[in-house]
Amino acid sequence: MTRDNKKWIGTIFLIGALFVVFLTAGCTSHSEVKNTKAVSNVNLETQVLKVGELWGLKTLDPAKSGTLIKEKAMVVENLIEVEPDFTLKPGLATSWKRLDNTTWKIQLRKGVLFQDESPMTSKEVVWSLQRALKLNPSTASLTNIKEVKEDGTYSLLITTNGPDAALPAALAYSKLAIVSPNSNMTKGGTIIEPIGTGPFMYKAFDSTTGQLTVVKNKNYWGKKPRLDKIIIRSITDPSTRAIAIEKGEVDFTCGVPYGDVKLLQNTKGINVEIDPTARIYWLAFGSLKGTPYHDKRVRQAISYAINRKGIAEYALNGVATPAKGFFLPTMPWANKSIEGYSYDPEKAGNLLEEAGWKLNSQGIREKNGKIFSATLYTYPQRPGMKPMAEAIQSELKAVGLKVDVRVMDPSAIEEAEGPGDMKVASNAMAMLPDPDYFLRKTFGSRGAFNKWGYSNPEVDSLLAEGLSTFDKEKRQKIYDRVQEIAMDDIPVIPVAYYNTVVVMRDYVKGFVFNPTAHDYMLNPGMYIQGKK
Repeated sequence: MTRDNKKWIGTIFLIGALFVVFLTAGCTSHSEVKNTKAVSNVNLETQVLKVGELWGLKTLDPAKSGTLIKEKAMVVENLIEVEPDFTLKPGLATSWKRLDNTTWKIQLRKGVLFQDESPMTSKEVVWSLQRALKLNPSTASLTNIKEVKEDGTYSLLITTNGPDAALPAALAYSKLAIVSPNSNMTKGGTIIEPIGTGPFMYKAFDSTTGQLTVVKNKNYWGKKPRLDKIIIRSITDPSTRAIAIEKGEVDFTCGVPYGDVKLLQNTKGINVEIDPTARIYWLAFGSLKGTPYHDKRVRQAISYAINRKGIAEYALNGVATPAKGFFLPTMPWANKSIEGYSYDPEKAGNLLEEAGWKLNSQGIREKNGKIFSATLYTYPQRPGMKPMAEAIQSELKAVGLKVDVRVMDPSAIEEAEGPGDMKVASNAMAMLPDPDYFLRKTFGSRGAFNKWGYSNPEVDSLLAEGLSTFDKEKRQKIYDRVQEIAMDDIPVIPVAYYNTVVVMRDYVKGFVFNPTAHDYMLNPGMYIQGKK
């Protein structure tokens, strides 16, 4: 055989071999194709969740505002967490024990890494807690913590200013979420790139557009997240949020206009959930001093003038429940015997008459030549505020009280509101999952919510007793009595229990509403499936 023949035969062999390889590579068996299709779409789809957030994104520092970075972005966690029934459960701490009336020992979870892969020990936890308490005096006052110190590598000791049965609940407060000392901070000490222990970690934040991006923490100690990325975009206008979810610009949002709820429920590709949460709509007075509201009869009259059932059903489109008391009836510390104020305009009128507020020829109440006139303020971020304020305005007009409604941002209300004005607002009942939090802040003489200046020595005494009582049943009786007095004195008027309207595209899976959330709470088990 000649060299040329050998070369020709070799070429034919090489071409044939390549052809066989090509066929083998291109002809995957039927079973292999089937197996590929059997792989969950979760693995084939981009696991990115776009969220339309109802509040402006102003800070990522949990010590200043922890709800966003904890409940929604899932970057940080607390030593103690909260079950859906408001009981406490281990978080970054595995146990907690009271050593005496003012000292608690906290045992930390071992093997937890911060998102920069540094270990979480008592040193970092003590730094984080001390920083939060120093940075925010109201947090220090609220939690009653005097001292935090290390007690070995994985335990710490916390001392309170006095006997404090609410200390474990305080450690679930989002402003006490644990961050690493390695977090990126400004020269002034504000955290701008938090490093936590949560299932997601900080990636980017655009303060101009109000957009936060977090990505999966592959080293998370708990249940591994299924999403790769979450993009949280600030959309403060309820109508704009509704349009964004309808157009698919976001995958998940809450707090759409209540008038749009039925429309969205009937829109293909969208799921709507309406869930009760630990938040209350209330009517607050500017001041109880030197104003008509100083007289308890006036406050009671206003409460009787409000048609709570009508407001919940019509003004709030059924996305609320009439409030009997200050706590949801399902909450463990609610006084179940409280019936609340009925809708009774006649009784309201009689109480106003008794208080010296008589109807003039124009049908407006006046006393000593001065007519009753007030501005009722509220803000636009929550969709129920304006219609509820307008409903209350109409109901107060029916009993002779002249009220004008103004809607503006919360910061502007603080500057504009006078002592004789009123405000429709919503407030969380369980930022700390303990009755002391809401009752002391609302009805204590020095309470942070108590801007109206309510003071009742018996209430203050009961609140002090409740905080220092460790027996659960005895505490409940004390707080039952506080609720009874508060409902009679009515320094602030409960109107309705807030329901959260959660709207998501139908390809968003795994969301489970948590009633302890302050708006909504995302979870690591969420994922995208079936997005077209």
